Order: sequence, then structure tokens, then C-alpha cells
Amino acid sequence: MNQLLWNPSSDGGAISAEEFSACAQSQCDPCTLCPAPQDAASCGCDCGCDHGCDHGCDHKMVCVCRPICPPKPHPPVTEDGCCCKQSFRAALQLLCSSRIADLVNFNAAAFLTDSYLAGTTQTTAPTTPSTTPSDNLNTPTGSFLRFSPCTCDLLDIDAQVNTPPAASAGITATQVSLCQLAAVVLQAAEGTAEGNLTAAEATTRNFRCLKQLLAQRLTPCNQRCGTCACNCDCEGCCCAAGVLGVLGDNNLSRRVTLAAGTLVVRNVTLLGTLGNVLVLANDTDQRIYFVCATQVQFLA
Repeated sequence: MNQLLWNPSSDGGAISAEEFSACAQSQCDPCTLCPAPQDAASCGCDCGCDHGCDHGCDHKMVCVCRPICPPKPHPPVTEDGCCCKQSFRAALQLLCSSRIADLVNFNAAAFLTDSYLAGTTQTTAPTTPSTTPSDNLNTPTGSFLRFSPCTCDLLDIDAQVNTPPAASAGITATQVSLCQLAAVVLQAAEGTAEGNLTAAEATTRNFRCLKQLLAQRLTPCNQRCGTCACNCDCEGCCCAAGVLGVLGDNNLSRRVTLAAGTLVVRNVTLLGTLGNVLVLANDTDQRIYFVCATQVQFLA
């Protein structure tokens, strides 16, 4: 039976048999009593339910933890026109999961558009073998702070703006428009040595876990493997379907080389998609890329 942390309300009310049973049967630990009525955040309920389940305070003083369940599939993300705004919001909201957030360095981020790089600069062409995952970016130094409150179009960031390849634009961005983004780059959190693991090995473990958790929450690639997808809609200028089909449905290796805005990645791994956003992983630099499919200009 799960541990109960007693914290009676000011009116001295007692927990009911039904509430005790709900907590006792839960797979989440702990369940915390709190004064009613409050929400989960105000009562400090942190049951560790990180698989799409809800948890919150009912109106009888108890914060009820519901059993762990498999991740819920994401509802379809629709876009107006060619903008990836809604897809970016849905994809980046995956980072709100505490398990995923603990594996990401939010102070090592870069935000790329067609003309600018915020939080990084471009490098020269990589000299590594063509089979080695790589990109054209120096170490990300920007910060991804939060989704801007009271608007659906902006992210709050702290990043020096540069023009390619490495010229400062003379400003530090505090917000970025989701409609203008070609890609967001995030570095995996650095690990610390523990037991027989070195710090570098712990970082690699963090990145491996990060990839696995993201892949579990994304639309799988090759989900229509073996089917004919040749009935194309060739009207209009939105090309997300073609890019998603080539890189996802018909890509058995899941290896991706592309140019999108000011970003070039080579031989990285496609973890999956969410709406019109591709989620890619670079095992060499231990980076995650969120890339707008309609901003992809070249494939190789």
C-alpha cells in the first residue's frame, strides 16, 4: 500500500473510506491531503504521474493520484496555411513532462529562422565521415525560458541574434515568433559521474533516455510502411505532406540529411513527427532538433 502523507485541513475533516481506497489502490506515490477546494499545483500534489494521467485535488480535501496509464495519443494537429505554429507548440509542450525536462539543458538552446540564428552561430563544413551525424552549428548558448503567457504565437527566450555565418546582429532576443521558426535545437543535459559511470557516460545515458521518451510520444515513422502513398495533392504551396512522406513513411533507415532555413543536419535520426514538425536526434553532439517540415528546402 502506498504511503499517505497526512496533512489535515484546518477544519479537522477526516478522509473518507472511498478516498483512502482511491489512494491505496493508486500506483502513484504519495497521495497528499490538502485543504479544499484547491488545484493540484496549490496543494503540492506531485504524484509522479507522467504518462498522460490527470491528478488533482477533489473537493473533499484529498489529492487523488490516479493509476499510471500508457501515454495518450496526441490529437491530430491541424495548421492554417503553411505555418507550423500549432505543431511547434504541441511538440515543444512535450518538454513540459518532468521526466523529459530533467534530461534537457534549457540553457543550451538555439532558435533558427530563414535569415537568423539566435543562440548559436554557423560552423564551417564538417570534416567528419559522411555517415557520422553532424550539423552546421556551434554549441548552443541560448535559453528557452517558457511559452509566452497570454499569446499562442511566441516563446520567451534569452539568446544573442546572429546573421550567418557568425556576425552579431547586435540584439539579444527575449521572444521568438513560432510562425517564423525553421527549427529549435536543444542540448541534452550533462550527466554527473556515479558508480562505475563517468560523467560522459552518464550524459550519453541521459541522451539515450531522452530519445526514447520523445519517441514514445511522437507519431511513429514508417507507420504506413509497405502502402502506396502516390495519390498526391499537387495544388497549393504547402509541402509538408511530401517531406513527411519521404522522411517518415518511406524512410526505413530513419536517417535524415536536410537543410531547413539556416540549419543543415546530416545523417541524424528521425525519432518521429508531431503534426508538421519533425523531431530529429544527433547522437554525435547529443542534440535534439524540432524542424518545421514546410521549412525544409533540400533533402539529400
